[in-house]
Amino acid sequence: MIKRWLYNARSFAVPQNLMPSILTVVMALGVPGFNIWLGLLAVAGVCLVHLGGNLLDDYFDYQDELLDYREELRKEGEKAFTDKYPYLRDGSTTLGQLKAAIAVFFGLALVCGLIIWVARDFDMTLVIIAAVAAFLCFFYSAPPFKLGFHGLGELVIGICFGPCLVCGVYESTCGALYTPETGFAWHILMLGIAIGMFVTNILYTHSFVERHVDDVSHKKTLAVLLRTDAAGLTAYAIFLFTPFLLIVGCVLTGYIHWAYLFVLLMLPQACWVMWAMVMFARKVEVPTDNPPKWLGPMDNWENIEQDNRYYLMRWYAMRNVNTGFCLIMAMVKLTLYIISVAG
Repeated sequence: MIKRWLYNARSFAVPQNLMPSILTVVMALGVPGFNIWLGLLAVAGVCLVHLGGNLLDDYFDYQDELLDYREELRKEGEKAFTDKYPYLRDGSTTLGQLKAAIAVFFGLALVCGLIIWVARDFDMTLVIIAAVAAFLCFFYSAPPFKLGFHGLGELVIGICFGPCLVCGVYESTCGALYTPETGFAWHILMLGIAIGMFVTNILYTHSFVERHVDDVSHKKTLAVLLRTDAAGLTAYAIFLFTPFLLIVGCVLTGYIHWAYLFVLLMLPQACWVMWAMVMFARKVEVPTDNPPKWLGPMDNWENIEQDNRYYLMRWYAMRNVNTGFCLIMAMVKLTLYIISVAG
């Protein structure tokens, strides 16, 4: 039962928020007030919110019958991703069961949050961050706002799983997002912005390749609003490469250690993703039978429907850019921390 619902909630997407959460816990190492258990509890809460949010999005998409538009376009020979809420389409799950699963995921996340809040002496900063994230997450696809249908979906996801995630996990882990002695932890906010742009681009990958479907179904994503390939690809490049520029800028200004420049090792993969999106815009097929190993893991690839691989290979590659970026940042921080302790 648990395994089935994890699959339905697209647990393969969890790394896009799991790694930034773990990175944030690592970045809190050495800060007064550091508590590894509260940090890990915050990581669990983030993952639960992500899984619940995926199911919530399925629920409202199903209510709006958005899959019907995709299947109709597929019949007309257009590219359209149709692997949406299969557990509802095949009759194995009812809407009542889906609503119960959503409640369980969000309920468990709430328990995690309450434990952290009590342990942090009822820290109101945590309440504010959680309230903003909860509002945006719910109304991403829920009426009356349906933010994802009005060109704000990418911005919402970027805020929720960028600054809100990083600042929230950091505050949970060490309670030092702001202190009178040290002021505001601007480096954590900057990290949150960088992560938010990557996570935005993970969603925007879907928005860009599915913009014709979304346009037909009256879902106004950012890609639909931008209209042209040139504008859409320019936005993609900004989301994709700005995080690297932020790290370079912080190093050049002496704000962070030069070793964080190792994140530039992810640039070749980022460039491949950009190239693949340009090829999509030009309607040039990119081979999908055997994705290059250096693009990172592509879960259960052999079982993915051939007609959906055009999108998922790009999506996985973008997800892996985010994961690799976070992993390198965490390794650098751990190395510097060990050196400082040993010294």
